Amino acid sequence: MVRFSDIIPTRPKRKPEIASSEAERRRHKLWVSDSQIIEAGQIADTPQPVSTTGHKRRIGEYYDALHRKALDVRNRVKRDQGISPSPIISILHRIIENDLIDDLYAYGATVLEGDQPAESISITAGSLKVGKGLGYDTEKLIKLGLAAFLKNVGLYKVPDRVLQQERKLNNEEMEMIRSHPDMGAQVVGKMGAAYRWLATVVRQVHERSDGSGYPEGLKGEEISELASIIGIIDIYMAMTKDRPYRNKFPQTDAVKSVIGIEKNKFPPRVIKEFLNQISLFPVNAYVKLNNNSIGRVVSTDKDKPMKPMIELLYDGLGQRLQKGKTVNLADSPLLHIVGTVDERNLP
Repeated sequence: MVRFSDIIPTRPKRKPEIASSEAERRRHKLWVSDSQIIEAGQIADTPQPVSTTGHKRRIGEYYDALHRKALDVRNRVKRDQGISPSPIISILHRIIENDLIDDLYAYGATVLEGDQPAESISITAGSLKVGKGLGYDTEKLIKLGLAAFLKNVGLYKVPDRVLQQERKLNNEEMEMIRSHPDMGAQVVGKMGAAYRWLATVVRQVHERSDGSGYPEGLKGEEISELASIIGIIDIYMAMTKDRPYRNKFPQTDAVKSVIGIEKNKFPPRVIKEFLNQISLFPVNAYVKLNNNSIGRVVSTDKDKPMKPMIELLYDGLGQRLQKGKTVNLADSPLLHIVGTVDERNLP
């Protein structure tokens, strides 16, 4: 169990910019692919919004659409076939335009384990959360989402026997892994001149501000901010997933590691917004309250990071509650979190 004695301040929530003219309002009804602008109504093969009563179903449909596209990308890369970014952009645009980034992230958090394509969606949603918090406009969010979604395409060129290896990798295998940013840049580079920026970002995702990254050991402002955002989310997501050679970290431990051990490897503003968006107590983290009850985080508020919404699962005696009870700690002054609980250590 991890205990906390400090409260890390977070900056005030930024208000989204509001279009001040009809031209600007119209621009936000379009999506940009660098080489073309297409009316939103022309987007095909993308789930259409449904009523608010079908909100969860709508999120699931977007998630499934992204997962199908991720599987398609993996198969095409393995067969040395080209990738079309337009279908991916169309789905991302719908998610961004309908303000569903946070919902997609929360939905993805319920998929506790998954394949590599599923991890690509989690990294995409997490990256979009940070970009949204930084005030990125629609066009920049689409670029960030596309780069995050395709950041691992180079890994599809690495043999499965290496990716699934349970022992420590030898030098030759490590070189294969470390070559995947270059291979990924080559894959997306085939999309044409309009996507040179994308090849650059994909190649830089594993670069770090202190020069400890690869493949070039770039430092500071030499690294695209898009790559830094994706890189920090990639580290966090990797820590919270089981791997053949280790068990996953509790989510709060992963957050603390990123803002502690890894903090010099990313720009300060990216670190701060990561903490604002992901929170010390991420969705699905198990926490212990001061009355010894245990619950699961179901939602967070960046303005009150120490007071998330909790679904109580066990009472103070360790007895499983027959029916979970939801408690908003922001409205419960007598209750507060005293630590986190590894799900493997639940009563």
